[in-house]
Amino acid sequence: MFGELHLNLVAYKKQPSGSKPVYRQIAVVELEQFLVKIFVGEVVRQDPKFIAESSDAEVYFHQTLQEAINDAESEFQQSVSSGEWQPYDPTLPI
Repeated sequence: MFGELHLNLVAYKKQPSGSKPVYRQIAVVELEQFLVKIFVGEVVRQDPKFIAESSDAEVYFHQTLQEAINDAESEFQQSVSSGEWQPYDPTLPI
């Protein structure tokens, strides 16, 4: 469905004492094609409309939903495997 958010993966990295953590958010959005959008910032983007419409992201285009999901999951795993990022669970303190 146009504008639908299919996947939203979030990783974070702690900053020096007193600074806010930085989040790396990898989302799959359906527009004319399936997009993998990667945001880095101090907040986690929750609004699907914002994620779909924002131009402030690294973007990769895919023909199928499965290709986009595979790419997003691979990007997330590479981020976590690098040791720089940790999976984000909003129910746990950072």
